[in-house]
Amino acid sequence: MAQLVEQRKMNRVRYPLRVSCIGDYKVFEAETDNFSFSGACLLSPVEVSAGQGLGIILKLPGKKGFSVIPAEVLWSGILDSELGEYKYRLGVRYLYLSEDQQRVFEEMLKILK
Repeated sequence: MAQLVEQRKMNRVRYPLRVSCIGDYKVFEAETDNFSFSGACLLSPVEVSAGQGLGIILKLPGKKGFSVIPAEVLWSGILDSELGEYKYRLGVRYLYLSEDQQRVFEEMLKILK
């Protein structure tokens, strides 16, 4: 019998964060289902293909203005049942976090876990 292999390197925290996404000439609002130091699962109204690049725009606690995190979609799928405006689930990996973003993410993950 096959066993499920956990491929994540970082623990994820279930917490809804509203984010904006930009990629492939589309701009849309999404929400995190869960996130970690290395990536997130987004609930999205827009289907985005694996391999697609995204800019994730969000307001991080304690930071002025908005932060932009470059990311890559690793997988996407249709939700079993729609959650309001959201029809798709996207797994994304962050391509780069600045030192400030890393520090804020570490603090958020400690508090939320």
